Amino acid sequence: MADPIRNCGDLDERLTPFVDDEAAPGDREAVGAHLAACPPCRKHANDERTARDLIREHRTELVPQAPASLRARCASLRTSGAAPVPLATGRRPRVGAIIRRWAPLSVAATLLLAITGVFVFGLNNRVEALAASLTVDHVKCFKVTASDASTDAPAATRQWHQDHQWAVTIPPSSPAEQLRLVDVRRCYSTDGRAAHMMYKWRGAPLSLYVLPAETGHDQIVRKVGHRAVIWSANRRTYAVVDDGHAAPEDLTRVIGYLKANVQ
Repeated sequence: MADPIRNCGDLDERLTPFVDDEAAPGDREAVGAHLAACPPCRKHANDERTARDLIREHRTELVPQAPASLRARCASLRTSGAAPVPLATGRRPRVGAIIRRWAPLSVAATLLLAITGVFVFGLNNRVEALAASLTVDHVKCFKVTASDASTDAPAATRQWHQDHQWAVTIPPSSPAEQLRLVDVRRCYSTDGRAAHMMYKWRGAPLSLYVLPAETGHDQIVRKVGHRAVIWSANRRTYAVVDDGHAAPEDLTRVIGYLKANVQ
């Protein structure tokens, strides 16, 4: 018989097998009962499921982003079920805690680690890895967000500074650009460091990310069927992610508006 889930912390090690349909019957019943009674954990499970589906759909494209050494470690952990050894030294204890929560790793978690780990540990092209990580976050956030209402940019700017203790100026909605701000949230794909501004542009999802550090050269990257435009300025990194269907000149115009209004 599976141990009962007494609090949300008890869910951590059982959620990934549940989402991947690999949980034992007793664990599946216990996790299902907790999710039915806990909306925050239910949302977290939906986030995990969305990320899993996206990663599996684009598995062949994403795997090459991780170096062979990282993929070998992930494969070893997945098959052995052993607690992972830290993948890098230095001042990143929060990342180690995240990795320990994932053991043993499912296929989806292994690939997600391959994406985000490349960026966090600097093991490969940082801009490419950042684009992959933000693209996954962009798709996941728009699939699970419940609200499509407009958000007031000045109020969101003040709230962000109050909650996170670093200032960012959020571009407001623009009818002229057919751009509407719908939400502002913290992006966890970059270890919680990025501000994620969610827009609807011509009715389709578009994200603007701001990181309080420079990560590399300006670049346009296509990942998992999306387009990420990344640039650095004022000791920060900015990224716009869209579905890649709009004409380049149209995207250039809306990015010009965002660049002129974000800080």
